[in-house]
Amino acid sequence: MKYKITEDSEEIKKIGYQIMAENPVRYPDRLWQEFQQKFLEFLPDEEQLRGIFSSAVYHQQIYGTSIMDYLTFRFEEKSHKEKIEYVTWFSRFVYMAFLNKDRDLHLLDNKFEAYNILKPYYKREAISVGSWDDFEIFCEFVKRYNRVFVKPINLELAEGVHRLVIRAEDDLKVVFSALLEEADKLYCEDVTRDVDKRLIIEEELVQSKEMARFNPMEMSVLRVTTILVKGKVNFFYPCFRMMCGNGEDLKGEMYSYEALIDEKTGLVVTDGIESRCSIEYHPVTGMKIKGFQMPEWEELRSMLEEASLKLPTLRYIGWDVAHTDRGWCIIEGNTNGEFFFQMCVGRGVKKEFEDMIGFHTPFGFMLEEVEQLVDNRKNRRK
Repeated sequence: MKYKITEDSEEIKKIGYQIMAENPVRYPDRLWQEFQQKFLEFLPDEEQLRGIFSSAVYHQQIYGTSIMDYLTFRFEEKSHKEKIEYVTWFSRFVYMAFLNKDRDLHLLDNKFEAYNILKPYYKREAISVGSWDDFEIFCEFVKRYNRVFVKPINLELAEGVHRLVIRAEDDLKVVFSALLEEADKLYCEDVTRDVDKRLIIEEELVQSKEMARFNPMEMSVLRVTTILVKGKVNFFYPCFRMMCGNGEDLKGEMYSYEALIDEKTGLVVTDGIESRCSIEYHPVTGMKIKGFQMPEWEELRSMLEEASLKLPTLRYIGWDVAHTDRGWCIIEGNTNGEFFFQMCVGRGVKKEFEDMIGFHTPFGFMLEEVEQLVDNRKNRRK
């Protein structure tokens, strides 16, 4: 390994600065500026913040963490022995390459293709738009559903996802033109992957009364990971993501908490957990988190087992699901879902995961090798 493995925090920072200096293309100044802009309000000491950033860079090079991994899993408190037990942001791609066939990734990566394959489990209508040829279809759709969700068909991490409310006085040509411009901006030349440059528009789901007890203004979701091994669908650390915003202004990971769910019973078994703290009650409604029984748990398990078996060449899927007034619905499936639930487990699950899939990797993470693996997969899909 090129860089020294150490548990000394000052030495870690020093090596982090060295890595940045030696790899200016990988770590341009804009990355530090973006990190500073994101976290300065939480930690106004710029020198301390720069030290955290350099430590995160060190851990990315040695263990394959993203910056959020480093913060979320609290790697600054852990020993080397503990760190190597985590499946991290970059290291997961090695497992995904083993479990999921490259040629079939499009079945879920393309959201509209996934919708058509798994429509009975989506339980909502959706259309795709990409040009003025689709304008009439759009008009007919928003006549039926004036509250919709707009999603890029081929982007990840909820990029570009937003709610759209159509009012009676809106000029639909203006609205549609804005959507096409939005798609052009999302799929700019900075996006290097081969993409389908359309948008998918879905009718808005209404969360069930049971789930609205946590936050009636914003839908909370579950991430349920399924792993297909020898024809059997295994459920791996399902997690409850509780959104804490007002449905409009506060969105995303900075305003959510996670809690583990017992995969057999559907019982929430931890408090709500965020990278730096835990909560016993939901901050919006005061609803107690630990001990909540997920509704219709067996129905959810059956639905995801059926859906997983429809995609036998995609053996690892991270499903985002929601309980609605129509029962459980699939929001989407992810072929390279991250292992953020390790935050709730409180330890790395690498050995447990590798034992399940029958594929073991030695420690010796090399960021360049994994990035090359990802690039090769992208190129094969073009």
